[in-house]
Amino acid sequence: MENRTVNLVMYKSLKYIFLVFLFTTLQTNCVDKPTDPTKLSLDDFPAPPINVKAAMGDRVVALTWTHPDVANITRFNIYRQDSTNQNFRIVGSTQNLSFSDNNLQNNLEYRYKISAVAVNGLEGSGSAIVSAVPSIYSVLINLGQTFTNSRAVSLSLTAPASTILVMISNDDSLFTNSQWEAFASQKNWILLPDDGERTVFVKFRDAQDRETIGPHFDNIILDTQAVIREIFHNAGNRVLTPADTIHFAMVTDEAGGRASVDLNNVRLGIELFDNGSNGDALPNDGVYEGDFVIPTGPEVESTLVVGNFTDRAGNVAAELNAPSRVTIRRPPRAVELIEVAPVISSSNSLNLFWSRNSDTDFANYRIYRSLIPGVDNTSPLVTIIQNQATVSFTDSTLVPNTTYYYRVFVFDVTGLFTRSNEKSGTTNPRR
Repeated sequence: MENRTVNLVMYKSLKYIFLVFLFTTLQTNCVDKPTDPTKLSLDDFPAPPINVKAAMGDRVVALTWTHPDVANITRFNIYRQDSTNQNFRIVGSTQNLSFSDNNLQNNLEYRYKISAVAVNGLEGSGSAIVSAVPSIYSVLINLGQTFTNSRAVSLSLTAPASTILVMISNDDSLFTNSQWEAFASQKNWILLPDDGERTVFVKFRDAQDRETIGPHFDNIILDTQAVIREIFHNAGNRVLTPADTIHFAMVTDEAGGRASVDLNNVRLGIELFDNGSNGDALPNDGVYEGDFVIPTGPEVESTLVVGNFTDRAGNVAAELNAPSRVTIRRPPRAVELIEVAPVISSSNSLNLFWSRNSDTDFANYRIYRSLIPGVDNTSPLVTIIQNQATVSFTDSTLVPNTTYYYRVFVFDVTGLFTRSNEKSGTTNPRR
């Protein structure tokens, strides 16, 4: 019994010595190590982020926050909870004061809290919880039209039912001097003046005071006037006749419009094109061109060429006249050379017979001949006959037993002419 008592005393003494040694060793090894649980205090953990805000967009939530001791923070952990998972789980880390959570499900509420991790490796408690519901937001000007000729437009706004406020701005993504106003899916809006591209910026806010990520916007080109800069043609001072081709060109500042010219008393609405098909080297550059073949019809003297232009926004330009005019004259009616026959009892004469011309502007008949086929007005001129009623002529300056080719040309008072068919005849042999 005495030995058992001695052994128990010795055991307790040895246990006490071991515990003292262990405590001393631990205290020595853990000196200057704040992560030791025996040395930690609340001051060693970083404060949670503050001013946490959530903004929403299409399948995305954007988080922002601040921190009172950001210099001593190595990263921030982002935790998320949604209706399909009641526990918060980490979805990302960042060294920034913002984070975008992408590829979310629209119209599902997500809740977030953010913690800070200090340089000592300790993670602080989570921030206040914020929530957001990603959804589709958009704005369309005039239902997505590319152009408008009026500053007054309509805005079609798309946002979830929880949206209560909207802020709209002209050409200013910072929304300077803009005010929040009640949300409505349709809004009337006035664009800034001056033609050109105009942008309408919009942001939305819901009943929980959450805003959308960045501004949503749409563009439209404001075009309130159309102008014809120049119109010209290649007729110059020429007198045009049926079947002649005249080339028109109109210079504007706008592609995609409708251009035409009126050739007064001849043809209205001769269409011009801005597609390069008529020699325009740069299609869609606002230069409209077209060719027009002069038809058989009325004669005109110095008629106006009038340009018309409607741009793609529907603005109608003031008419513009080409600086030079166009004259179109119809050549005289041709006669038919009926016969070329030798004169009886003559070896140096041929008789010509043709149909009568009845034009009121008749000037004369001119007879040309040649020793070979292909008579034209450069061939030798035989005679000029002023009397419109004369329909025959005897050419008596010929060589016997020789074939001659003839045409009868009809000239009018303006100098235009037509030629007859070609006929030949052979003089009698010398007697």
